[in-house]
Amino acid sequence: MRTGTDDLVEDAPHQPVEVPGPQAAPPPSPWGRLVAQYGLLVALVGLVVLFGALEPDAFFTVENLKSTLTIATPLLVLAVGLTVPLSMGEFDLSISASTQLWAVLMITFISVNGLAWGLSVGLVLVLGALAGAVIGLAIVWSGVNAFIVTLGVGTVMAGLEFAVAQGTTLYEDIPLSFTRMGIGEVAGIPIAGLVAAAFCVLVWLVTERTVVGRQMRAVGGNAEAARLCGVRVNLLRVLGFVATGVAAVLAAMLITAQASSYYPNAATAMLLPAYAACFLGTTVFRSNIFDVAGTVVGVAFLAVVQNGLLILGVPTWTAQVAQGGVLVVAVMASKLASGARR
Repeated sequence: MRTGTDDLVEDAPHQPVEVPGPQAAPPPSPWGRLVAQYGLLVALVGLVVLFGALEPDAFFTVENLKSTLTIATPLLVLAVGLTVPLSMGEFDLSISASTQLWAVLMITFISVNGLAWGLSVGLVLVLGALAGAVIGLAIVWSGVNAFIVTLGVGTVMAGLEFAVAQGTTLYEDIPLSFTRMGIGEVAGIPIAGLVAAAFCVLVWLVTERTVVGRQMRAVGGNAEAARLCGVRVNLLRVLGFVATGVAAVLAAMLITAQASSYYPNAATAMLLPAYAACFLGTTVFRSNIFDVAGTVVGVAFLAVVQNGLLILGVPTWTAQVAQGGVLVVAVMASKLASGARR
């Protein structure tokens, strides 16, 4: 039985029902974009001004600048090396343990076996690259997360380091020409800084100015899409770990040359600062992108913090607290900066 109401419903025009969707976030202000992109640089300049104002006679000196640069070079090399696999979404937690292993082998070749230091560095450089390739192949072929594989490999390398050195310091018969690589200068510039700068430029050229670098960036964005486009994803992933292997050897050379010896745990504490520098770098220039330029700024920030705290005479444990806090803040800032630039 039809009613008048039914006729009215049928005769009524059908209007689409609009369902309110989520409201878009308001666009960030120009100041918000500026802070998101250059906040770390501003913080770095602020720290330099602060430490310089507190201790002008000690902080604003050429010798302090050279000392800060020299001490920071091993960390800079490790962090820039880590930038390569991180740009593809891979982690290498073995890099500090491998640095220790290559350091003891390098000094053993020089001090115990009497090999020329150039030959010793070359041999260890080959071993480092091969070890990185083996790690990368193990990850690619097994499908196991790089986090787990490199954590296990790092433990193995730490054991091998102890087997070679037995927990002792090796310092005899180290040639002065090798030590000069760590503490010497050329035209007033620390040689260690030149070595680190050369490595940074090389990695920057590969990652920013070559097809391989662009393909690595594509793998980090979407590995499956890159594979469908013909990119050799697995090969690039292996090359990423080769880069960290080479970086570990160069860092080992700088550490041992600066100390003119091998000693246990020299690079162990560099793992967290290296990752902190890389994540800090993702808040500079390009949001959420690991690149060499950003990593260099991140290392500079950590070096200034450590140097400034040392000059102020605060307890040494505060540097570790600061580095851990910086890592957390860096990740959060990277997330916030990503939202601010949309």
